[in-house]
Amino acid sequence: MANCPKCGKNNVDDAAYCSTCGTSLKSDVASQIEHHAKMFAENMEQMGKDLGDAMSQTAKRIQGNSRDIGKRMEHRVDHASKYVENWYDRTFGVFGPLLASFLFLIIVRLAIEFTQISVVDVLDLRAIASVILLYLLPLFGATLLSNYTTYFAKKSYKFRIFSPLFHSIAFIIILWIIAQILYNLQDRLQIEDLGTAAINIENILPTVFIFVLLIRYVVLALNMPREQIQKP
Repeated sequence: MANCPKCGKNNVDDAAYCSTCGTSLKSDVASQIEHHAKMFAENMEQMGKDLGDAMSQTAKRIQGNSRDIGKRMEHRVDHASKYVENWYDRTFGVFGPLLASFLFLIIVRLAIEFTQISVVDVLDLRAIASVILLYLLPLFGATLLSNYTTYFAKKSYKFRIFSPLFHSIAFIIILWIIAQILYNLQDRLQIEDLGTAAINIENILPTVFIFVLLIRYVVLALNMPREQIQKP
């Protein structure tokens, strides 16, 4: 039994406080240890909360800074691309698309020549290069059509309505050229799968044309109101 030092009431041995007057039945040392342990636990809990809040704020700050940096970089890249595009248009004018198409023609022609004079004797690559060379002018024409469509679409609002049609035609011409290249490669390489692929491409040309045309008109319809808002 534990006697209360204040009122003398007998309490059970493990009682912390007197059942009559509420006086602590623990020694001063035990009370101080319990008090310090309780304070330490409360301090640790508060430190944990403060650390969690600080980490959360830091993460939000880093996220915000990263978002701002990404937006600034995107703005700078977009500004640089527009500057280069405007410089190109101002410098070459209506001849710009023609020059871009000639550059495409030159790059492909150089790649073909490099393949044909390569010291590595790869017959398949040389056959592919020689077949592409046969259709180089049609590829140049399709590229020219696409480039001039883009050029006049930027210059004329009325022409922009028809730009998806011309872009789709250019895309279909390129697919048709690819099919013809596969036909030729089938004859040269004796690979039946190439002919099958060419037939499949030719069969889906009308469907692809309609699909690409619809997608381009949807994109045009979504971009035109935005462009009108951005005009001063």
